[in-house]
Amino acid sequence: MIKKILFNVSFLILFTLLSCNLKSDLRYDENDNASILDKNETKTETLDNIEEILDGFNYQSVINRYKGNLDSDTKIIKFKYFVIFSNLENTLTLKLIDNDIRNTVKAMSNYYLSRFPDSVIAVFLFEDLDSYSNFSLKTFNLMKDDLSPYGFYKISKNVICIRYVSWKGSLPHEVTHSLIQADFPNIPSWFNEGLASMHENAKYNNGSLDAIFSWRILALRRAFQNNSYTGLRKLMETNDEELYSDRSSFYYAQARYLFMYFQQKGLLVDYYKSFRDTYDDDETGIIQIERLTGKSLEDIEPEFVKFVKNFD
Repeated sequence: MIKKILFNVSFLILFTLLSCNLKSDLRYDENDNASILDKNETKTETLDNIEEILDGFNYQSVINRYKGNLDSDTKIIKFKYFVIFSNLENTLTLKLIDNDIRNTVKAMSNYYLSRFPDSVIAVFLFEDLDSYSNFSLKTFNLMKDDLSPYGFYKISKNVICIRYVSWKGSLPHEVTHSLIQADFPNIPSWFNEGLASMHENAKYNNGSLDAIFSWRILALRRAFQNNSYTGLRKLMETNDEELYSDRSSFYYAQARYLFMYFQQKGLLVDYYKSFRDTYDDDETGIIQIERLTGKSLEDIEPEFVKFVKNFD
């Protein structure tokens, strides 16, 4: 049994590394964990009455644009900033809208955003890899090698595509990307991926998404074990080419756990807002976090490493 588990974990890690790509227009769902754990209280919502339509949003134009490319039995739901096209079964579709999308929008609106999407974001939910791949490659002119096996947010098209996998947190990850785009369009990729990855596996509590343990930590543990760990300054100064390289699993994990550390210190929301509002002061975010904490990044580093190593 242990050998089987180790094999499965190794396979997933290898598969992830092989699927990482560099595309500034795409925000990928790199290797992640589970969707939002703490669900809203039990409701009597159905797909017929869960719709929430915002004034001034042209949902129909988005529906008309994509409906012809989808199966006739595809479910179409208008919900806040999104039109969801789903070929998942009704109960699962409802669950993903009522929890993953709703809770991510609430948390981002409550604590982070000062600007909100001004146009409808299309969200496509697919049950299997073939349907997801065929639609994505054909509709958005992607190359096969550029396609994540789990999901992506394509900025220029303002679309999210998800291949649903039960143990993953793809939807809150990509929804976070789409909301950040409106509020902080210049956000560096390491910060963007860190916050999105933090929301993959989180507990919804008092309007906030509070990060909990994620197996992304495996990449950090491997780096500690083989002495390949690189510090926070390297992460925050990295460019897209390196972030989405064969070290992407490490960088995603490091950013994700850094934000979990800041969140538990009560610093994350202020850090996000400070970085967004004073981006021109330092595009890496280093000066902003040093101002906020009153510590140098080199002084923060050992505290962060200790935080990570304290997880058993």
